[in-house]
Amino acid sequence: MTVTTSGTRTSPHDHGAWRELLTGPGAESVLAAALGADGARLDTWHVRELHARPGAELTVAYDVVARRRHGSTESTAHEHLFATSAAGLDPGATAPDDGVVRLDDGTHALLVWRHPHDPALPGLAVGTTPARLTQRLREDGVTAEVLSLETVTYRPLRRAVLRARTTAGTLYVKVVRPTRVAALVQRHELFAAGDGLVAPRVLTRGEDGVVVLAELSGPSLADHLAATPAHGQPDAVDPAEIVRAAASLPPAGVGLSRRAPWADRLGRYTAALADAHGVDADRLARLAAGVHAALRGRDLGPVVATHGDLHAANVVLSTAGADGAGPGAAPRVVGVLDVDTLGPGHLVDDLACAVAHLAVLPALAHGTYDGVEGLVERCLTVFGAEVDPVVLRARAAAVVVSLAVGAPDRAVADAWITVAERWVAAADGF
Repeated sequence: MTVTTSGTRTSPHDHGAWRELLTGPGAESVLAAALGADGARLDTWHVRELHARPGAELTVAYDVVARRRHGSTESTAHEHLFATSAAGLDPGATAPDDGVVRLDDGTHALLVWRHPHDPALPGLAVGTTPARLTQRLREDGVTAEVLSLETVTYRPLRRAVLRARTTAGTLYVKVVRPTRVAALVQRHELFAAGDGLVAPRVLTRGEDGVVVLAELSGPSLADHLAATPAHGQPDAVDPAEIVRAAASLPPAGVGLSRRAPWADRLGRYTAALADAHGVDADRLARLAAGVHAALRGRDLGPVVATHGDLHAANVVLSTAGADGAGPGAAPRVVGVLDVDTLGPGHLVDDLACAVAHLAVLPALAHGTYDGVEGLVERCLTVFGAEVDPVVLRARAAAVVVSLAVGAPDRAVADAWITVAERWVAAADGF
């Protein structure tokens, strides 16, 4: 690894410095050194994705072509490599024996791995290989052959979700850090013990972090909105249904670990936003000050069980005619996905999360959610009758800022920041 050294360690959290190294010309030296440790040579490379976690590591995904010599012949292979500033893993994280290289020049310490050898997700190799996953299912008494796997989401070092098409129907594979399996399963079991809102049933779990879940029937709210013409989107779901669902989570969730809400991490998000998209720091400082001013002295409400990430893609609706509803009736919320963050919190934060994610949809997918703004206004009205409307807008603005960090470009980030600014201004008017 050939990198100019400064004599001081680069913090894993210094996203600017790591972005310069891992996406600029220096990345070629990093990738060449990593492949060299595996007996290969770097041919071509380009950055595919950037994963920046505010206050934590920055990870870059690459598509590369590697050259390997086998005797007198040389072959090329297309590979997916990842490089991260998180050179030190959490206690208990288990790294695979191969596919991972640690590089350290005295200034930069980083890990590089070849997919699927994620050093914090040792179960990823099983979760992304149909034959190995089929064997895992059979070992746990699930009769199903995995025909294909599709990645739904992959957050390096954190988790992956894959959709498995099997002979027994569609299943979902969640790969998490091994230390988090027990807590994840516990949350799903709390829903299984109740008789109201449901979450996917756990079919199998592994000490390597692989958890296989049954599919919940019914569309997500996001899918339902996308399938609804723009003129019908404001009434596509009754906001009171979202309130009912948020208030119907397993009460025992209050006794679980708490996830800090977005407003409590606002400083991290504004710093990351300025770094990621070059947004004016003074503008972000004014926005953050407005959020804090709006919340000052306000009651957040009682501590209750909260979902922790209650957005449109995680809300599952009844199918047409279910639960006694006639054709054309507004759907009911019957289940939730991604219950990893179930825990104690405030109802206002679940509702703020829901409305914030709805508000960013139009800029995220032009032409698909053109009528959602009407639903957002309905949600603000209905939610504001259940919780403090000032707190709702301020907390929702903080969620939007967090989403803007991961916006695909500066224009989208600016559009979302404008939404947050509008809500903070409205909060000031109450």
